[in-house]
Amino acid sequence: MSHSTFKIITTEEHFALKEISQQVMKFNTSKSTFNASSSQVQKELMSIALPTTDIIEDVAALRIKFMDDSGIDMQILSYGPGSPQNITDKILALDLCKQANNELARLIKIYPTRFSGLAVLPMADPIAASEELERSVNLLGLKGAMLSGTYNGRFFDHPEFLPVFYKAQELNIPLYMHPAPISENIASSYYQSDQWPAIAGAMFAGAGYGWHLDSGIGIIRLIISGIFDKLPALKLISGHWGEMVPFYLNRLDDQLGKTLKLDRKISEYYKNSIYITPSGLFSEAQLQFAISELGSDRILYSGDYPFLIDKNTRSFLENASISNEDKEKIGYKNAESLFHL
Repeated sequence: MSHSTFKIITTEEHFALKEISQQVMKFNTSKSTFNASSSQVQKELMSIALPTTDIIEDVAALRIKFMDDSGIDMQILSYGPGSPQNITDKILALDLCKQANNELARLIKIYPTRFSGLAVLPMADPIAASEELERSVNLLGLKGAMLSGTYNGRFFDHPEFLPVFYKAQELNIPLYMHPAPISENIASSYYQSDQWPAIAGAMFAGAGYGWHLDSGIGIIRLIISGIFDKLPALKLISGHWGEMVPFYLNRLDDQLGKTLKLDRKISEYYKNSIYITPSGLFSEAQLQFAISELGSDRILYSGDYPFLIDKNTRSFLENASISNEDKEKIGYKNAESLFHL
């Protein structure tokens, strides 16, 4: 199958802005109770898990060369590490998010056929966040927003965050629900042990497993909070093949469903309102399962650049033993329709 047959749009691709990330770090350092040993472990983990800053801060030649080499037509960009989303100072959070969204829109205008983007929102102030979402979509031309993890230890089903979800439905754009570091007490209780190195505990709690579980819990919480009864047209995106949730939909229906008074089954809300992406976990078994459980209409494509830099991004989908129609839907058609590209 030649490159021209179908496009590839990847939907979970990260960038960062040096000035913004520096201000975020400065604010967080001034606010946090500094723990030297855990901070050393975090530094070590970041050196293993994070791309170099010159790669993540590049939204030009380096990135486009990777895309050309890997057969990717367009990346939908979202803010990566050092995001201003969780800054607790409302004024600073809004200011930094606005700066980040303005700069992302500016970068996209330079390469409008190669990049599109998702806004970052100041979740300390959900009303301001919903207004910034509206500005980002209507004025800047961004295609949605990314929410990472939790805010100040609270999952996004808390009623205070509803204005952002109402605004997303009103604007008819999706919210990408991305993992983020989990709270220290959960990390230490679940994932750390003196039987393995602290660095392994940090990775186990993070991208190694823990934050995926946490992100999946965030999606389940939104569903069982009844948000989709209030907002039936709301669309959310969940990466890493749905953060383990699709594998458990029948169990959630059979067991958790007995105890809830919702209009529909948990799996029905999920299949109606959630899109999933691979986030660079290019496994044929997971792809086949996702199609059989959710259908190809609910799968977008993503490579998680530059945390994963995989030249096989296109070839994985091209070589998968699925129909050409499914390859086109997953490769670009679903993204074009969901993001109004």
